Amino acid sequence: MFTPPYSSFPGLLLPLLIGSLPAIAQFDPNRPVATTQALSLTAAAVAMKVPPGFRVEPIAGEPDVVQPIAYSIDDRGRIWLVENTNYPNCPGEAKDRILVLESTKNDGKFDKRTVFWDKATFTSGLALGFGGVWLGSPPHLLFIPDKNGDAVPDGEPQIVLDGWGNEDTHETLNDFIWGPDGWLYGTQGIFTESRVGKPGAPAAERVSINAGIWRYHPTKKIFERWAEGGSNQWGLDWNDRGESFFAACVIPHMWHGIQGAHYQRQAGKHDHPHLYADIQNIAWGRYEKAAYCGGMIYLGGAFSDEWRDHMFFHDIHMNKMRCEELVRDGSGYRSIRKPELLSTEDGWFRGLSPQYGPDGGVFVNDWYDKVPCHQQRAFTDRSNGRIYKIVSEGVKPVSVDLGKASDAELVKLHLHKNDWYVRRARLLLQERGASSETTSALEEILFGNPDETRQLRALWTLHAQSALTGTSALKALGAKSEHVRAWAVTCVSEDGKPSDPLFSKLKAMAKDETSSLVRLRISSAAQRIGIADRWELVAALAGHAEDQNDRNLPLMIWYATEPAVAAEPMKGVALLKSTKIGKLHEFVARRVTNLSIDDPKKAAPALEAFSDDLADADSSRRRSILRGMLAAVEGRARLGEPGGWENAYLKLKTDSDAGVRDDARQLSLIFGSRIALEELRGVLIDVAQPMEKRKAAIEILATQRDAMLVEPLLGMLPTADYLRISALRAMAVFDDARIPPSLLSAYSGLSREEKSAALNTLTSRVESVRLLLAAMEASQIPKQDMTAPVARVIQGFKNQNFDAWLEKNWGSLKTSSAEKQKEVDHYKKFLSADAILRADVNHGRELFLARCAVCHHMFGKGGEIGPELPGSFADMDYLLQNILDPNAVIGKDYQQVFITTNSGELKAGTITAENPGSITLKTLAGSSTIPRGEIKSLEVSPNSMMPEGMLAGLEEPEIRDLFLYLRQASEPENQ
Repeated sequence: MFTPPYSSFPGLLLPLLIGSLPAIAQFDPNRPVATTQALSLTAAAVAMKVPPGFRVEPIAGEPDVVQPIAYSIDDRGRIWLVENTNYPNCPGEAKDRILVLESTKNDGKFDKRTVFWDKATFTSGLALGFGGVWLGSPPHLLFIPDKNGDAVPDGEPQIVLDGWGNEDTHETLNDFIWGPDGWLYGTQGIFTESRVGKPGAPAAERVSINAGIWRYHPTKKIFERWAEGGSNQWGLDWNDRGESFFAACVIPHMWHGIQGAHYQRQAGKHDHPHLYADIQNIAWGRYEKAAYCGGMIYLGGAFSDEWRDHMFFHDIHMNKMRCEELVRDGSGYRSIRKPELLSTEDGWFRGLSPQYGPDGGVFVNDWYDKVPCHQQRAFTDRSNGRIYKIVSEGVKPVSVDLGKASDAELVKLHLHKNDWYVRRARLLLQERGASSETTSALEEILFGNPDETRQLRALWTLHAQSALTGTSALKALGAKSEHVRAWAVTCVSEDGKPSDPLFSKLKAMAKDETSSLVRLRISSAAQRIGIADRWELVAALAGHAEDQNDRNLPLMIWYATEPAVAAEPMKGVALLKSTKIGKLHEFVARRVTNLSIDDPKKAAPALEAFSDDLADADSSRRRSILRGMLAAVEGRARLGEPGGWENAYLKLKTDSDAGVRDDARQLSLIFGSRIALEELRGVLIDVAQPMEKRKAAIEILATQRDAMLVEPLLGMLPTADYLRISALRAMAVFDDARIPPSLLSAYSGLSREEKSAALNTLTSRVESVRLLLAAMEASQIPKQDMTAPVARVIQGFKNQNFDAWLEKNWGSLKTSSAEKQKEVDHYKKFLSADAILRADVNHGRELFLARCAVCHHMFGKGGEIGPELPGSFADMDYLLQNILDPNAVIGKDYQQVFITTNSGELKAGTITAENPGSITLKTLAGSSTIPRGEIKSLEVSPNSMMPEGMLAGLEEPEIRDLFLYLRQASEPENQ
């Protein structure tokens, strides 16, 4: 159900892709739609498999509870849950309820049910604290007051924040949880666009988020995007030492939460153009890219130690609760797959969020649905839902009411083995505020308890209460435990630059700290400190050669450094000369070169310094600097030559490293060097040169728009060799009357891949499209070679004659909504399982390569515009609906873009990167970077790269052949 909108991918043949991987075929070749009847609440609990010593207890089910999307456990052990019967419609009707379940006899049986509020619309997140209920209800973050906790609202909901998007209703604000630092945290997925701020706040005061982790401070009233990127994360928690982790869908599933991090995105672009690289997942032994939900690090104390501090999350499709161990790896962690805690053969089980309570048992809210995916709306049923609890022999009924505890009792609870008590005690103490007695008692734990986890608990509560004094903070920064030192760094930098004594300590730690985990926290802290003050921090961090290959630190240091380099590029040059981290050599050079495009005068001294440094640097640093400079000027044909470059090039062209020589020549071309241009032409025509070098020469000379390239490109058409496909693609750059007829003449002798490249070139200009259609009309080129993606590009010209030809000879790219179901019914008549299994799988492979492989990889073949296809597709209704209606859900980053250049070339694709100097498109012919100065017009289509009509022009037997191939779990042998 909470899977991402796969039709948001560009050019997606099969937008449904539940997880996009072969692992699904191994576990469930028929897709995870339940094929059995629903079980009763009790029977479903009995059917669940748990390890020896565990059992599952039913807590509540329909009709008392339906669609329990989120819940929280209060200081009395009551379960507050919110139902979402509006799903997937947002905002929906004001009909959903917040329920309170209570065990009045303290025997673990929740025998009392109270309706707290019954006017909720679409809701996906809930938390308790500060005298009320926090509710995620797009476009709002709401607060419903209930100061005395009697489960009766004290007033109407208050809008705390607004601006939350609802474009994709399984990816909006969710998974509320109080962090150790006293902030309310939540997550949001990637296909929902939010601009969050206080009600009435202008755009400039709002925070953009379309994938990541956010937080809100309940008393400071501050909202922040804490980390950015990911996909559809729905599960966040902290381990015993305060390190956060979250689970995500579609992209690899497990992530280490780092403040200020920018993570690999499932799709789209980071909103910052100068990140240059993002932080990757931490998964070992992956379950691959399926659909996961919830996230709990078990610290409940009732299970045996083997389960403590492990991450638990639900695998929605496979009806399991997964378990992973989190182990240190440099500055961060890796996760290792462990046996699952729960699994079931009941295909209706859709576990969402595990949480441990006061008795140490783990509650599970179960959406309980026949289908796992939001797109399968034909099966919509909103009358189900359950709550269970996983218990062991160590789980005993308890009676709790922490609200009645004194401050001293709440401090004592910081030593409890069940972290539920610690977290609720911290929240209550934060609400009550600090006192001298509480502060002293917490400081005694912080500095006197031998267990670092207990020290951390005290530190967090002192910080949450704003009771961490400068003296205590300074002492904590020097603690024996690296985790205490790390968290002390985070605490003192929360509001920016700390006091002078603390800041002096931070600078000393950046230089001398032996723990990479602490240095990671300092890199996060540096992002929160003003640019003028952060240089000493980042320079010291950049001096640690041992962090060269760390998975996090080079990037986190760069995220802090980038705005400082942009503000003071000459200091960036000094950093480049002193740093021991290769990525920083590359990124500083790239940022300064980018700056030279935007502000040449400001960047000129720094670029000249680069030239001097390149002349004297060793090959390793030369490689990194040149790589960064080239990345900055990608797609540019000309750029002013920096001072000192000519002398630098004379040295670089004799470097012992061929890569340095090649990169230096390419830069010299962009700087206008005639010598470098002649050298590269020589490489192209020298048959003794390696093919890869000649291929690179074609691509570089095409970027330079070198008119002398056309003649050798045309000469490559009759020769079927390695260079021909590069030549075919490069021809699209040139508006030369010789090219279209030469391509048409050579077409019949081209390979399938070469024909695709030729068609892409022929559809790049009006005149060549006219000649292409005339050739098809004359049967010089088969009309069936006109694929849907190529037709969509031609449609981008908005030429009435072209459109009329397509309508007459090929088919329509548009189908009305009313006709889509008729299409599905039509195809289903001849796509029964028996009929498909009698089809020709080898011919199906040929059809896939001809029609689909231009965008998709499957079994090692094809393009990379869309995601890799796993095969094993068997859900015919779902498959057809998504093929025939690829525009059902489209993220803005996946809409097709048409760019017309000043020379008349049309490029169609999706934007994968953009900066002030250029835009990079992912096109049918590959990646293409277009300088902004060469763009005549840019139009964003409302449609996906994948057009409707993918099956147009195919006969019934051919469609059966294609679908048989798509059903395969692995590449079939020739039959």
